[in-house]
Order: sequence, then structure tokens, then C-alpha cells
Amino acid sequence: MNKIYKKIKEKIFYPFKKKFFILRKKEIKKEINCIKYKNFLIYEIIDGEIFTNSVDDAAYIKKDYILEGPSYQYRNSINSNIRNNTILKSGINRFSKKIRGNILSLISGGSAKHNYGHWLFDVLSRLLIIKKMNRFKKIDYYYVPAFKFQFQKDTLYYLNIKKKQIISSENNKYIKADKIISTDHPFNHRFDKIPKHILEDVRRNFIKLSSNSKIKKHDKIYIERDYSNFDFNNLKKFKNERILLNNKAVKKFLELNGFHTYKAINLSFADQIKIFSNAKIIVSMFGAELSNLVFCKPKTRVIEIKTNKKLTDFINISNKCKLKHHQINIKPMYKTNYKQNGILECPIEKLKIAIS
Repeated sequence: MNKIYKKIKEKIFYPFKKKFFILRKKEIKKEINCIKYKNFLIYEIIDGEIFTNSVDDAAYIKKDYILEGPSYQYRNSINSNIRNNTILKSGINRFSKKIRGNILSLISGGSAKHNYGHWLFDVLSRLLIIKKMNRFKKIDYYYVPAFKFQFQKDTLYYLNIKKKQIISSENNKYIKADKIISTDHPFNHRFDKIPKHILEDVRRNFIKLSSNSKIKKHDKIYIERDYSNFDFNNLKKFKNERILLNNKAVKKFLELNGFHTYKAINLSFADQIKIFSNAKIIVSMFGAELSNLVFCKPKTRVIEIKTNKKLTDFINISNKCKLKHHQINIKPMYKTNYKQNGILECPIEKLKIAIS
């Protein structure tokens, strides 16, 4: 049945499977208006198109050309060569949605659909840059990776963007518009390379939101992950997740030493800003929650529990925000497919030394 459906689908969409060519970044300026900002370009694509699978690939299109600058194609968490973009092999397998007006595209790969940190820096950083430039005075719509989590709704609402202006790539994978505004990725999809000006933009635009929170502030905080779906009787099954096996012991030890425990999943955007901006020492596993380090005061101490692989994403943020960052490196119990993940057991003695 699936094969028959596939054949019918191919016949229906066959006319759309035209051949696309690559317009390299060095050639784009001849065809499209480009504005340089810092170390990247902003593109104005008249009568442009975007086709995305809403996960790893997005093709920005002008006529028969896919544009190298704004397009992306993630392979093993790295933005690979544009020759790997799926549109070059499979074409376009759906009808487009024509949108009258100017669209600012903020899509940035699958992680930005659900990951707090990627939303904050991959998505919002571009929006803040465009707003700061004050060049694009009329933006009718905002094309975003997704619009379903509260932090996505909170941040866009705070930036005075109305719900009717938001177009989710999850529901609209192929769009055409009078004008599409897009950018290079401002730090080339590298969290460990986020520049200082982006961190300053995010902090400056959102730090005041902390006044909207009624949550209590504490000097010492522990950010614990949610393990409600974890089966302690079947550890190996979860080898590719990020899990602190002795979380209860770590939590008990820290609370006996004056720490207050939070789960980021239970906090609003304003709550997260408030607790991080008022903390003097923070303990957390490597994870999106640590993106909130951008809101910390200088000299705040950060204890990051992580695998023994090299991970400098949050050290980069700490260094640029002048925080005191310490990592506790632990070898995972099982070999994993992702260097940032694994089942870890943090020695209490190491934690004791780190917080002293």
C-alpha cells in the first residue's frame, strides 16, 4: 500500500521535480541585494521561495537557483556542503503557499523547533539584528522553526510580534513571497563560537523581563533535568540520552549545602531570567538551560556536569559574560552516538570540591 501511495504521489508532484542549480555565495551579490553586517550577509530575495523539510534542510530559491548563503543542510549536527541539500536530489514534493508581503525567515534547523538554547541564539539573535539595523521597516510575517512552546510565544510576544504574523515551518514547508529577508547563520551553526555582540543583544533585549516573574530568587541554584520517562531498570536503552544517574544524591547533597532546585521545564521564560540573573553559583548538567548564563552577572560561578568529551559551548558564553566556569568531566557508562550525551554518575566528592 505504501509503495502504491508513493508512486501516486510521485506522479502528482512530478512536474515540480525540476532541476535546480547552485548559486554560490561569491556569485549571489550579482543576483540578489546583499547587506553586510559584522561577518555575515543579509539577503533580500525578491519573488523568493523557501523549501524545507523542517528538520535538517532548507533551500532558499531564486528562480532555478538554490542560494548557498542562507540555505543549510545538517549532517551529523554540522552544516555540510550545499551539494548535500535534499532539494538537489529529490526536488520539491509539495505545493507552495503564496504569501503576499515581506517575510523575515528565522528557520535554523530542527533543534530550533524545540530547543530553548537554539531558539534563543539561532533564531532570536537574527531577529534582534534585523530590528537593530532599522533598515527593514516593513516586515509582514515571520517564518519560524515552530510556534508551540511557551518560551517561543513569550519571546515573540515580548518583541511585539502578533500571532497572525507568525508562520511555522512545521505547517508550511514550501512558501513563496514577494520578498524574503534572510541571513547567513550569524555564528555558522557553532554554539561554541557565539560572538559577544549576539550575547549582548539577547541580554539587553530580555533582561527586563525578570521583573514579570514572581518566583523567589536564590544565591545558589541547581538546575535538574526531568527524568520522569527514564527507566532505571533498562539503562542501556537510554545510552544516547543525557542522564545523571545519581541525580537524587546530587540534589540532596546540594540542598544540604544551601542550594535551591529548579526544573527548567517548570519555569517560564521570565522565571529563568530572574533566577539566573540573581544567582551567585549555579550547578547544572550540560544542556539548553545553561543558555541562560547570558543573563548572569559577572563573576557568577558555574559548575557544569558533562561527559568527558570536549564541549565548550557554555564555556564560550561564560568567558564572554565574564563568569567563573568549572566543568566536572565524567566518562559515560555506555558508549554513545552523541558526545554531549550519556548516562553519567557524578562523584559527590568532585561536586564538593567544585562548590567549595
